[in-house]
Amino acid sequence: MGKTETPDLPERRGQHDGQLWDSVKKTAFVLGTGLLTFAAFRNTLTWHLQMFWGASGDFWQAHWGKLHNYFDGNELALFGLGSAIIPSLSFWTYNAVLIFIDLTGKPNFFTRYRIQLGKNDPVDPAKLRHAAITVLCNQVFISFPMVLLMYPFMKWRGNPCGTELPTFHWVLLELTVFVLVEEILFYYSHRLFHHPIIYKHVHKKHHEWTAPVGVVSLYAHPLEHIV
Repeated sequence: MGKTETPDLPERRGQHDGQLWDSVKKTAFVLGTGLLTFAAFRNTLTWHLQMFWGASGDFWQAHWGKLHNYFDGNELALFGLGSAIIPSLSFWTYNAVLIFIDLTGKPNFFTRYRIQLGKNDPVDPAKLRHAAITVLCNQVFISFPMVLLMYPFMKWRGNPCGTELPTFHWVLLELTVFVLVEEILFYYSHRLFHHPIIYKHVHKKHHEWTAPVGVVSLYAHPLEHIV
């Protein structure tokens, strides 16, 4: 039997090598196509975004110039407006809509999209009021002073609110860097706050809402809010 099977070994080895080579070629084809597609998509996306930025750049620059002139170039006022006032107004505008829906259950169209159906339906008004006051206090007495304290460091770093808006590529770079920094720091700080020693004194407050609503995204102990 051994003698009859011996001649088949080179043939089988050749078939195996051929299959391996075919797999390598297919893999190279898939990877190569994927890289080319990604490069083409990136270049196309960048081109379109540059066109959009170029088309709208004059519009935004003109309005920024008007705002800058309105405040007479007062960089502290512009810095506070962009870093504290506008984000806070945006937060409360969106959450005012959500609070109305949480308290009234209307319109019914939105309630079907609750992540936890049957929870906070309707929400406890007293509990919600307490959460809203806590969030507002965190913003007024912690966030705003922190923004003001950051202003001298921003001045030391450079001109934080100059007359010229940043370039398109600089905006993309800053978005990329700071999204990564924020995600990494938030993840590890959150894990730290779940340490038993810290959790019961600090982070437990945030988890008082086992079925959270929009406004409690900033409902936290003052120390946690600072971090």
